[in-house]
Amino acid sequence: MRIVLAGNFNEKRAGTNFYATVRKFANGFVRNGHQVMGFSDRDIAREAGKWGIGRAGNRHANRRLIELCSNFRPELLVLFHADKIENDTIRTLRRMLPALRVCVINIDALFLDENVARIHRFAEVADTTFITTAGERLDDFVTPTHSLAFIPNPADPSIETLECFAESDQPVDFLCAVGSETSTSPRGRFLKDIEKRVPEARYAFYGLEERAALQGMDYYDAIAGARMGLNLNREEGYPLYSSDRLAQYAGNGLLVFVARSTGYDEIFSDEEFAFYRDLDELADKLRYFLKNDGERQRIARNGHERYHSFFSECLVARYVVETMEGRPLSGPYAWPTDIHK
Repeated sequence: MRIVLAGNFNEKRAGTNFYATVRKFANGFVRNGHQVMGFSDRDIAREAGKWGIGRAGNRHANRRLIELCSNFRPELLVLFHADKIENDTIRTLRRMLPALRVCVINIDALFLDENVARIHRFAEVADTTFITTAGERLDDFVTPTHSLAFIPNPADPSIETLECFAESDQPVDFLCAVGSETSTSPRGRFLKDIEKRVPEARYAFYGLEERAALQGMDYYDAIAGARMGLNLNREEGYPLYSSDRLAQYAGNGLLVFVARSTGYDEIFSDEEFAFYRDLDELADKLRYFLKNDGERQRIARNGHERYHSFFSECLVARYVVETMEGRPLSGPYAWPTDIHK
């Protein structure tokens, strides 16, 4: 299949986002035997002017996508947070290529108003949106021509290359890297409360208050220097929602602490992740693994192997293609595969 993958490859940042999920999907499609043309909408918009901003850049990116599809004639167009691409451009491509299928891959949360607006906007022109939240909330975005399906955050063995479970001399016990938080936000307070409950642990909470957020290899160095990681969403209660942090932590072999409220304890077990119901259970488990590093290594290894097995970039990419082709799935998947339509 010929696929155009339009999204933010973020060449502007010169490789700092080498672990971005859009790159994992590109790898997964190619490894599954498809021909993929990547189209970085934001970077191409910057070509239009010195500052790379404004309507001229947007028009330039949309014209270039039409030109690319005219030359390449894709069978599938995948929009991965391709916010520069206008709905009228998709309508033009559908007229030009009547057999074209269009899907959206959305890895942002439903508690973000701007993401809700994004889903509604692309629902006008896309056949299916694949999103990293499951459950009945997806029904809110269904239209007669638009369906939704859950996908997990994929792990890619060429990107998640670390094996933190194999080491026992890391300088950090507990890692959590976020974009930006203050100690007064709910997530910031939670992190501060952990430090108070278990003061004997060595923490690295990047993005909290004065500690800068990380990117690029600095981020990977922080993961490599830790034993355990906390997958802490800004808000909980959205079934199976997680940021791509979950794939980065589990895929690189940290022992990952995950709230049971996410629902991931229905896919993975306590032999693979450190699930917790509340701060008390988290603190108890953290104390246990501080004293039992062999158990930390064993469970982290299990989680690493199972995550790569269940949620690999090839499996998630294969599921997207099979769903878009409308044919029976080639085998069972570990995640919910019901289509909201």
